[in-house]
Amino acid sequence: MHYILLPEDSSRRLVFYLAMEEYVAANLGRLLPKGTGEAFFMWQVQPTVIFGRNQVMEAEVNLPYCKEHGIQLYRRKSGGGCVYADMGNIMLSYISTCTDVSSTFDVFLQRLADALAGLGLDAGRSGRNDVLVAGRKVSGNAFFRLPSSSIVHGTMLFDSDFSCLEKAITPSADKVLSKGVSSVRQRVTNVKEELLKAGNVRYCDIDAFKSYLRESLCSGDSPILLDKSQISEIEKIEEGYLNPDFISGRKHLYTVLRSGRTRAGGMGVRLAMDGDLIESLSLEGDCLPLSEDIDGLLTSLLAGKRLDQVEEALASTRMEDLIMGLDTPSFIDILKGN
Repeated sequence: MHYILLPEDSSRRLVFYLAMEEYVAANLGRLLPKGTGEAFFMWQVQPTVIFGRNQVMEAEVNLPYCKEHGIQLYRRKSGGGCVYADMGNIMLSYISTCTDVSSTFDVFLQRLADALAGLGLDAGRSGRNDVLVAGRKVSGNAFFRLPSSSIVHGTMLFDSDFSCLEKAITPSADKVLSKGVSSVRQRVTNVKEELLKAGNVRYCDIDAFKSYLRESLCSGDSPILLDKSQISEIEKIEEGYLNPDFISGRKHLYTVLRSGRTRAGGMGVRLAMDGDLIESLSLEGDCLPLSEDIDGLLTSLLAGKRLDQVEEALASTRMEDLIMGLDTPSFIDILKGN
């Protein structure tokens, strides 16, 4: 298995590395020596949340927390659950000419488990796509198939900030009813913590651990250094991941429930969403509408708007003319989940 190197060592956006996977997978025959069919590389990024192709971002991510703390948000083309990545989470990319999902997972994940076991850790596979140490997850992986190759990409939790992880990928208090795929939170641990327990101090340094992992998986095969023209091709692929419609996931339908108490009484708002756009809304609770078709009227004002646009959309509307005792700022607060 050949290791893929970039000409520079600086950290890029997470989606650059996803694009790099695609480029390598599409060009394995040109990049690798004849008769070989496996490539591998590792990367780290500043705090980022990456969610699966069919997931609803709002159902997976605490958007206010991520915005406040400068955590980037991206969607990948493979399935699977939501992942928080930071500089303590080593991201793994395995590219193979094998296009069978079971075989590809079997080969790569067993090698990962064996490498961890070689450090004295109680490591093993769990299910189809996880690696555990002492019964807790250290690596979760997803699969993406191209016509003549496949990609397994995943995590290696080495010294990740679990406090930030829990806050970033747990939705805020609003209840989300999703028609997409929601993640199942699992018990996790950091490899560094397990190494310390095992008394293996030598590989508690992340660079030493990465070197060990590379040597274990690539076993002396010569690395492949990408050149500037190849980097340019990767950046063109990256542009697709940066498309706002791809990130937000248009045509991913779900419902958000918001509620609160106002001078008008208890109020619930059920928002039907398409990606980040409001499709329609309906009211619940004991408030007193002054219009027979209050849901249709409010939908006509807000359909096609994002939640951060509702204040502007309602700027000329007096909510007290539509619902007895309700002021417009209070209604906006409910819509935004404030």
